[in-house]
Amino acid sequence: MLKHLMMIAAFLALPLAGTAPGQVPGRAASGAEVAGEWTAQIREGKADLQLHIADIGRRGESGRTGGDWNFGRSFPLAELSGLPAGGEQLTADGASFELRREAGTFRFQGAFRNGRGAGLFTFMPRPEYAGEMKGLGYVIDDTTPQGLFRMAAFDVGPRFVAELKQLGYASLPLDTLVRMRTHGADTAYINDLRSLGYKDLAVETVIRARDHGVTKAYVSDLQGAGYKAQSIEDLIRLRDHGVTKEYVSELQAAGYKGLPLEEIIKARDHGVTPEFTREFKQLGYTLPSLEDMRRIRDHGVTPDYIRELRDMGYDHLPIEDLIRLRDRGITASFVKELSDRGYKQLPMDELLRLRDHGVGGSYIDDLGQLGYKGLSADLLVRLRDHGVTASFIRRAQEQGHKNASPEELIRLRSQGIVRD
Repeated sequence: MLKHLMMIAAFLALPLAGTAPGQVPGRAASGAEVAGEWTAQIREGKADLQLHIADIGRRGESGRTGGDWNFGRSFPLAELSGLPAGGEQLTADGASFELRREAGTFRFQGAFRNGRGAGLFTFMPRPEYAGEMKGLGYVIDDTTPQGLFRMAAFDVGPRFVAELKQLGYASLPLDTLVRMRTHGADTAYINDLRSLGYKDLAVETVIRARDHGVTKAYVSDLQGAGYKAQSIEDLIRLRDHGVTKEYVSELQAAGYKGLPLEEIIKARDHGVTPEFTREFKQLGYTLPSLEDMRRIRDHGVTPDYIRELRDMGYDHLPIEDLIRLRDRGITASFVKELSDRGYKQLPMDELLRLRDHGVGGSYIDDLGQLGYKGLSADLLVRLRDHGVTASFIRRAQEQGHKNASPEELIRLRSQGIVRD
């Protein structure tokens, strides 16, 4: 926005031919036209044009409420009559060009620097437009310059009606014509779909497909990856779930070929990425089915998790064992807590038992500070299960049970002889 304002400010410093004395840029130049500001960038044979109008539809103009209006679209350079040559390197002061539409003509004045331009524009309605549309069965309720400006901006006119009729879309409501234009579901898009075999689609389906990014390039890419003759609804779902040609190709390269699209969608939703599968192969695992890869991902078994356990001495664990460990909260930090206290390379079942019964580093430390060190994993679990805590041991010592053995502590606790 700042760049836009700076470009406009720089342009306004130039003398404008044809601007009436006292005319305010960005406001209607007269009752018969609309005026505003524009910026543009030329690239790849098109001009990305942005229009801005202040106070279009101010209260008192057909009862509308005021507000700014912005419009942006790319136009082939050939449609901008009088635009100086130069393309992406166009540099010119006092540039003047037009964009002609059936509802009226946009006239632009401004300057360009290396393909970027800014300036002012006016829109002059074409008086015959409303009558031509009425002849086709369309009543244009808002024939003010502001109303016709909108119709021209979206290029809704007899030509568009005729093009749609040739494609089998006749007698569409006016608001549908406008929606098709605003959503980019124009005849060029319809022809793209038809060239791919998608013919006679309902208008709402065409609009929805365009909104969801189902373009000719997208469909062609999927067909190139082996997925042909997909319904338009399936294509919309694929696009919504982020399934791209690159994603499919990388899954195929990882060894997942000929998969049903439903499987691919599920894999994408569950975060099974090509990077995820590659890392598993690098860790020495033969890739399981895509369904199993989803399970692995859902249970939080990541390549990093596997590497961390390997660093603690738990190498080449089967996938099912990794899932069990992750589900039960066995982390590398938990394993390290036990290892640092002398409990190294415990069997997996003992790790799980200690974790399930709440025996961690802090519990072992508490007992150690009271003289109970080097206890077996089984005895630690029994003590924890019977509620023998550091506070209980202190209370027992206060009541004369000093140097009690672990088994004696369990008896004192279970029989209620000493209460914590």
